[in-house]
Amino acid sequence: MTWVAAPATPWWFVAVIVLVGAGVGRVLTPRLASVGYRLDDETGSLPFPPWGVMPVTALAWGVLAWRLGALGDYTVLPALLTFTTVAVALVWIDADVHRLPTGLVRPAIVLVAAQLAFSSAVTGDWAALLRAGVCAVVLLLVFLVLALLAGALGGAFGLGDVQLAALLGLTTGYLSAWAPLVTTYAAFLLGGAWALGRIVLRRADRRSAIAFGPWMLLGGYLSLLVEVRPFP
Repeated sequence: MTWVAAPATPWWFVAVIVLVGAGVGRVLTPRLASVGYRLDDETGSLPFPPWGVMPVTALAWGVLAWRLGALGDYTVLPALLTFTTVAVALVWIDADVHRLPTGLVRPAIVLVAAQLAFSSAVTGDWAALLRAGVCAVVLLLVFLVLALLAGALGGAFGLGDVQLAALLGLTTGYLSAWAPLVTTYAAFLLGGAWALGRIVLRRADRRSAIAFGPWMLLGGYLSLLVEVRPFP
C-alpha cells in the first residue's frame, strides 16, 4: 500500500475552515450540554467538559481541510465536515448514555450521501459514489452479523452501531475501498485497548459495557486522514 497525497490546500482556506468549525462547535455545545437526548431514566454527570466541544470541532475540521480540503475540486470536504460534526455529537451522546440516536444517524447518512452525489456530479467521479454505496452496505452487513452474534452470546453490540457502520462505510468508502477496512480495524484496536486499560486499572471488568460508537467514529476519522489505497 502507498500513501496518496491529496492536492495541497491553501493555508488561508484551512484557517477559514477552523474558524467556521469553531462557530459550529459553539452552536453545538449548549445543545449537547443540555442533555436533551437523554431519556427519562438516563441520568448522571456530563461525559466531557462542555468547553472542549468547540476546540475539538475546530481542530477536527482544520485537520481535514489541511489533509483533504482540495480533494475533488473542494467538493468532497462538505460531506467530510458534516460527518465530523455528527461524529462529535455522537461521541458525546454514546459516551454518556451508550446509545446512538436513530434521529441523528439516519439523517446524517442521507445528507452525506447527497453531498457526495453532488461531488460526483461536479467531478464526474461516479465510481467513487458507487464504491461508497457498496462499502456502506457491506459494512452495515458486517456489523449486523456482529450484532446478531453478540446478541446470541449476551453481548451489548447494538443496532445503533450497525446504522453507524453504514455512515462510516459511505463516508470513508468514497475515498477508497480500503478506508472502511482501516476504520473497522482501528475501531476494534482502539476499543479493545481502552477496555483492556480499564480492566488493568480495575475501573471495569470483563462484563462491563463500553460505548463502541466513539471508537468506530475515531477509526473512521483516522482512516480519512490516512487515505490508504493499494496502488499509486
